[in-house]
Amino acid sequence: MKAPKLRELMEGLKALFGRRYTTRFPAAPASVPEGFRGAPRFDPKECVGCGACAIVCPAKDIEVTDEVRDGKGIRRLTIHYDDCIFCAQCARNCITGKGVVMTDEFDLATPDRGAARECVEKELVLCEVCGDVIAARDHLAWIARRLGPAAYTNPTVMLGMLDALGPGRSEAPEAGGEPRRGDRMRVLCPRCRRSTTVEFSLEG
Repeated sequence: MKAPKLRELMEGLKALFGRRYTTRFPAAPASVPEGFRGAPRFDPKECVGCGACAIVCPAKDIEVTDEVRDGKGIRRLTIHYDDCIFCAQCARNCITGKGVVMTDEFDLATPDRGAARECVEKELVLCEVCGDVIAARDHLAWIARRLGPAAYTNPTVMLGMLDALGPGRSEAPEAGGEPRRGDRMRVLCPRCRRSTTVEFSLEG
């Protein structure tokens, strides 16, 4: 075996005693560049529960479930990190621009797949006639703010806005029965709203 050349010996000594060329991850956190797409996170204060993030997710990774019990509803949005591809489509298409944010977290390894998820819950607004889901309450409030004075042209949006401001009306009657002309000034789903409009037109 030939003896190492002097240049090769110097390179070896530099590599042995010089500074490291790689990071100390996982012993120490790795710094990521600006704009790095890590794990998406919900901001509960900014998310309005519209579900746009679930619609645009190419991996179908965001799950939206509506649960209605005893006249009250909850919408649950869940990000499953074991399927997420960190594409940032959810953050890019968020209607508020702040409901989903991309973080610099990327080390999400865990032996429990059930722990690799994040949820946010929003109160639902239900039709006061048939009980169907209309939208999340925060979503209606966001729409009202965007519409401004034009929100008063839609009773569902207007009443949702007034409810968000405080107790402005008596408790809504229980859902059930067919929509009638007198129901036009109630919180209604599109189907019931159309029925009251058709009945109003026929009676007029």
